[in-house]
Amino acid sequence: MSENVFRAYDIRAVFNEEIDAESIVRIGLAFGTYLGGQGLVFTGRDVRTSSKIVENAAVSGICSTGCDVASLGLLPIPLLNFSTWKHKPKAGLMVTASHNPPEFTGLRFRRNDGTGFSEENDKIKKIYLEGNFLKKPWNKLGEFTSISTQVVISEYTKYLLEKISLERQLRVVLDPGAGTASIAAPQLFRKAGCKVFTINSQIDGTFPGRDPYPREGNIDDLQKITADHGADLGVAYDGDADRAVFVDDKGRIVRPEVAGVLFIRDVLSKKKGKIVANVASSMIVQEQVEALGGEVIYERVGDVFMTDAIEKHHAVFGIEPSGHFYSNLFYPFDDGIQSSLLLAEIISKQNKPLSELADEIPQYPMIEETIKCPDEKKFQVIERTKEKLEKRGYKLNLMDGVRIDQKEGWAIVRPSNTQPLIRVTAEARTESKLKQLKSEVFGLLKEELEKS
Repeated sequence: MSENVFRAYDIRAVFNEEIDAESIVRIGLAFGTYLGGQGLVFTGRDVRTSSKIVENAAVSGICSTGCDVASLGLLPIPLLNFSTWKHKPKAGLMVTASHNPPEFTGLRFRRNDGTGFSEENDKIKKIYLEGNFLKKPWNKLGEFTSISTQVVISEYTKYLLEKISLERQLRVVLDPGAGTASIAAPQLFRKAGCKVFTINSQIDGTFPGRDPYPREGNIDDLQKITADHGADLGVAYDGDADRAVFVDDKGRIVRPEVAGVLFIRDVLSKKKGKIVANVASSMIVQEQVEALGGEVIYERVGDVFMTDAIEKHHAVFGIEPSGHFYSNLFYPFDDGIQSSLLLAEIISKQNKPLSELADEIPQYPMIEETIKCPDEKKFQVIERTKEKLEKRGYKLNLMDGVRIDQKEGWAIVRPSNTQPLIRVTAEARTESKLKQLKSEVFGLLKEELEKS
């Protein structure tokens, strides 16, 4: 198995090509060895066709080291995180490839507060590569049990409905994309008093309705149905429901930073504190937070880095423009289902529709694009691009990839943490400035890609 499957904050690869059941058993052994061969681990899985095989293989390795495992079954990752945070086992493990295409699988290690491993991943990788696994004798193996998924859903639902209350009934359209949100989101919204319509709500690991990555161009059905049904809100979830994309009453996608501003206004009205945003976030986040008297802390892209920063700075909220929202008044991790219900509560308290609330927030021209690049080459391509930008006299931010900041705009080039891609995001105060930034950055990237 290639070392490249160990990514910045998880393990992710194509099943039976880049990773297989045998290597997953070894990863389970490495994880259990890291945990010292003792304690309880909660596991869960997403809907992919390989996920049950992968969970069982990982459990075999973990239990072989002496750790006990309790499987929570098929469920969204926020629910595994929630149960881990609430019940405090030693650690958690979610089998998920999140928004990646159906052929991928993945493993995400969780701390007992529900947040993901960061530097701990490197230690597990080292144990895996060295192969020095802890293996207990036959009579001291860990026990493998299960916990009812419905019990987990009930606890999660009860907790959220004690904290979120809608002031009027809303019409909501939910698109789980055939992923894990199907088993929790619709019933949660109904119990909150919403009139709920669903599409792509039948669990299917081949993701027949759309791919697991909700974005402009593949949630057209949700946009149309939300507008046609006169709904107040439409929500599309990714494969494991840790991210959400929102659609307004006119059927338009609400930019995540715009939704983030609505969340930030709400949370700062309840508790003052810092806001964490990743380095690819729109300028409007800082502008709006500072207008409210708050402060923005910037961090690398990815939930493990965001949650570490939220804890370090005692922040009250975190936002990523990929649709991850961290409401630290609830718990320290991101949750697409909780954030969508919270947005419904915010809408229910207003005498304006979501479209008007969104239009009141200023926006600037922005592009988000990807370039295919093999994992083994993408870091070198970005490094050479950085060197060329330095020679042109740009002041660079190297927190995550390469970011150019100018008075009228900015651009960032960074390697995807989960796929063989380079991601480019740029924003400017004018279309002409955005066009100039895009032309320069893409020109340099393409030059380096042709050389690689």
